Amino acid sequence: MKDRERRDFIRVPFRTSATIRTPDRTIWSDSTLDVSMNGIRIRTDEPAPDEGVTCEIEIILSDEHPPVYIEARGVIVRLGPGQIAMNFLEIDVDGYEHLGKVVVNNAADPAHAEEQIAAHWGILRNPKG
Repeated sequence: MKDRERRDFIRVPFRTSATIRTPDRTIWSDSTLDVSMNGIRIRTDEPAPDEGVTCEIEIILSDEHPPVYIEARGVIVRLGPGQIAMNFLEIDVDGYEHLGKVVVNNAADPAHAEEQIAAHWGILRNPKG
């Protein structure tokens, strides 16, 4: 089954800056690719950490003062040429609400995105990875 067919949440295009912190380094990206309520995919030219590495991510929503950002803990689940995909493991309530707004505001069908979020409060885990 293709990833898209088994997704619990829609993935939407979203471009912003993000920082991933692994136990041994920090990776900066000036271009996220897409986001869902479960995870994010970023573009980076930096060497990627291994799949399965737990990390912290900061997603910049606004660089105004004070800055608005989402902080989450996640795990690297997939690597591609110049790309890192991670699933969220933990995110605070404010970050989750911000994330929901990002998804709804960037979805092709905002009503469907709102329905998905309302039906699944919290981060979903796919037991198969």
